[in-house]
Amino acid sequence: MSLYESLQLAHKIILNSFYGYVMKKGARWYSMEMAAMVTHTGGSIITDSRTLFDAVGMPLELDTDGIWTLLPKGFPESFTFTLGNGKKVNFDFPCTICNNLIYEKYGNPQYQTLNKELKEYDTRHEMSIFFEIDGPYKCMMIPASTQEGKMLKKRYAVFNHAGKMTEVKGFELKRRGELKIIKIFQEEVFSRFLEGSTLQECYDACGEIGERWFD
Repeated sequence: MSLYESLQLAHKIILNSFYGYVMKKGARWYSMEMAAMVTHTGGSIITDSRTLFDAVGMPLELDTDGIWTLLPKGFPESFTFTLGNGKKVNFDFPCTICNNLIYEKYGNPQYQTLNKELKEYDTRHEMSIFFEIDGPYKCMMIPASTQEGKMLKKRYAVFNHAGKMTEVKGFELKRRGELKIIKIFQEEVFSRFLEGSTLQECYDACGEIGERWFD
């Protein structure tokens, strides 16, 4: 597992840097068309998945490589098939419906591999982009924009069921060079987001921190 995780990370870094490289004008392999196709395909996959989750839940945040979605509590998360030989196969239901959605539309129907014995190329339908489920989580905090009708992009905090903040993006808390006093303030406020059983009680808990700092 460690080997495959390492290889996966290495491939991701190489492909990400290669995608940036093809957009550089002085690059030997300069291709704006290739870069445009990468962003277009990625954006289309996320848009299609949003249409799917709009029908069953509420998409909260769309990123370049993922989608955060609020699903109903009774929505199936996983299934287990028992095969004829008694072996059990587990799979994540949300991932599977997404993978099935993009397989038909974005798969390469003319992917070829060399058959060394016959010295011929075998053609098959290939799709190497897969959705992976991450979660479920207890809470996702997305700040409101100061302008009506606009949403802030890539700015959120995610908490797991133990109440620990597992992911934070776009806040000063994670930025380098920001004032330390702002980071400490945010860390204290964020720790109170899960308090209370109603929205007002949550506001009151966060307000206590704000008032103390204001004083």
